[in-house]
Amino acid sequence: MRPLFALLLPLAVFGSTVLEGLDRAFGGLDRLREIFRRAQELLLLGGVALALLGSLVFIASWALSHARRASDNSRPWFSRAVLALAYVPLLLTAVAAGGLFVPGLAPFILKAFALAVAIAAVVWCLALGLLIAGGSRRDLGRGRRALILAGTPWYCLVVYMATFL
Repeated sequence: MRPLFALLLPLAVFGSTVLEGLDRAFGGLDRLREIFRRAQELLLLGGVALALLGSLVFIASWALSHARRASDNSRPWFSRAVLALAYVPLLLTAVAAGGLFVPGLAPFILKAFALAVAIAAVVWCLALGLLIAGGSRRDLGRGRRALILAGTPWYCLVVYMATFL
């Protein structure tokens, strides 16, 4: 207990002097607050740009997937698995959206978005693998649907982050 008291005593005595010195060194605490506010805005703008880029990648891959022609060999198990996995990010995005309306879910908004984006990246890779491997028209249709569904967290993340600008 004595060492703690020994550390707090100089801070209590010289604390105002230290704060005044910091105030003079940074040209005022208002200036420091302004710098932090601008840094936060730049980070947020970069996050919106990154989310927008991610959503454009999903849309571009979906558009390019229409160039793939159907083949005779079918991969129903793979296409069904990819499509089923694509609903996971969609449901996590619904949880994140529910956080806007249900106060109990509010702490989970960013966590749900982060998990949805990570799973969507895996689904995107699997869906592209399905489209590259080919399959019947039904298999390719499931792959395209999986691409659009997996992009949902990215589209919603752009809108959510843009509300803070």
